[in-house]
This record gives sequence, structure tokens and C-alpha cells, in this order.
Amino acid sequence: MLQKQIKSVVLHARVVNESVIQTLKELITFLRECHVDVYCEEYTSASICPTLPAVTFYEMKNKADLVIVLGGDGSMLGASREIAVSGIPVLGINKGHLGFLTDLKPQNLKESLRSIIYGEYFFEERFLLNTEIYVDGKVTEKSLALNEAVIHSVKTAHMMDFSIFVDDKFMYSQKADGLIISTPTGSTAYNLSAGGPIIEPSLNIISLVPMFPQSMNCRPLLLRADSKIKVLFTSRFSNAPEAITVNCDGQVILDATEKCEIVISKSPESLKICHPYTYDYFETLRAKLGFATKIVQ
Repeated sequence: MLQKQIKSVVLHARVVNESVIQTLKELITFLRECHVDVYCEEYTSASICPTLPAVTFYEMKNKADLVIVLGGDGSMLGASREIAVSGIPVLGINKGHLGFLTDLKPQNLKESLRSIIYGEYFFEERFLLNTEIYVDGKVTEKSLALNEAVIHSVKTAHMMDFSIFVDDKFMYSQKADGLIISTPTGSTAYNLSAGGPIIEPSLNIISLVPMFPQSMNCRPLLLRADSKIKVLFTSRFSNAPEAITVNCDGQVILDATEKCEIVISKSPESLKICHPYTYDYFETLRAKLGFATKIVQ
């Protein structure tokens, strides 16, 4: 069954080099040939086509049926936190390396995009994490994350002493270099490198993976995504509490100390990803990560 035809599109690119600029210009020409209204996200517009109508992420909600992100996974992650708030579906065109979140390849771009414009697509919702830093009961910093929130000491290879509470119930105390709290989307990123599980994207769960824990019986744990995760620290130096960093998607850095509380919960906003009909998550795992391929032929 065909979906609604795409009538208007906003283009976004975080990294604008010669290759990206050329693809964007070709994309604009092609979309106009398909009678699609084309806008550019304001910072992208200044780089490629200052005469093209420019809109902010906030203004997109009333302007477009679809946001097209041109770049790699980093570009998709960077845009996702803004686009999720707008509620507009997003489609990724891969101009990066891995391209796990960006479905379309530049090689057959026009053919794939034409099918999507005329309704051959489906939407998949991916939830985000909301990370908040509390000091004396007040939020001092916060950020959304599509992949993960990583809590670690500012000092390299330095253990933290922390306790985890789930829905205000004590779970355990641990000494480790840090903690990775991952969504299903992020399960194939830092979570996977740290020994966490691959999580099918439609599941409403999150993964907690301790980073180099001191205890040998501490393993990755899956929790309901609706759980509220609270992390408290044991400060060894009351006069000078050690600095803590919370890294969201490897892009947003939140500053904290051992005196703070870190609360991570499922965000009410979600990212709606547009996929072509041919998209297959398990085929993507095999193609991008070599999932379940033979080591020796």
C-alpha cells in the first residue's frame, strides 16, 4: 500500500565538503524535477544555495513532509536531537563511512528517492534518552541522545564508585571506569564495542553496560525503557569532588561532579525514520557489521 506522496523536503548536512555540496546541488535539481518544494536547514543553506528558502529546525514542522540528512551516522545523530522535537520524519543519504543510520546510497540515489517521493516507504520510530544532571535538586544540564549516554570520569582509566537506582529502587553499587546506557538504536555502536547486546530496534528496552568493572560478576543488563535510571556517586574527597562527564551520542558533553545526581529516562519525543520498502534491518547488520558471517570460508 502506497503512503502519502512527499510534497516538500528540508535538506540538512552537518559536514559540507565538495562531495557533499555536489550531491546536494544534484539533489535540489532532481527534487524540483519531481515537483517537490525544497527548503534548506538554515546553516546548510548558507553553504550551498543562499537563494534557497532557509528554515530552522523549529520552523520545519509547518514546512516539510520529510527531512533529508546528507552525511554519515554522525550527521544523522547530530540532527536527530533537533528533528525528533519537530516530529518530522527523517531520511538519511549516506556520504560517510559506516552509514548504519543512513539508508540511501549515492550510487542509486535518484531511483531510490523517486520511489520514496511517490509513496513507497514506511516509518519506524526510534526512542531517545533524556539525560539530566541534578545539583541540590535542580537541573543544571540536560541533553537528548539517540544512541547512548556514557558516564565516565574526566581522568583517563580512572575508576568511579557509584550506585544505580531503577525507579528509585537500589539495584547495585559498582566500581568501574564508567557506565553506558544505550537505546536499541545505539546497541550497535559503543554498546556493542563494550560487549553489550544487539537489540532489535522495535523493542522497548535499554542496555546498561559497565565499563571495565572491578567486579567479575557484573554483566550487561537489559531494562524496560520506561525505567528511570538514577546514578549516585561516593565522593572520596568531600572538599574537592572529582569531575564526571556525561557524553551523549559522542557529541554533547555534560559536566558533572561526584556531588551530583544523574537521571536518565526515556524521552517523550521519538525520531521517525523513513525507510524505503526494501529496507531490512538484519540485512543491514550483515552488510555493515559482518553480522554472523563466516570467519573462515
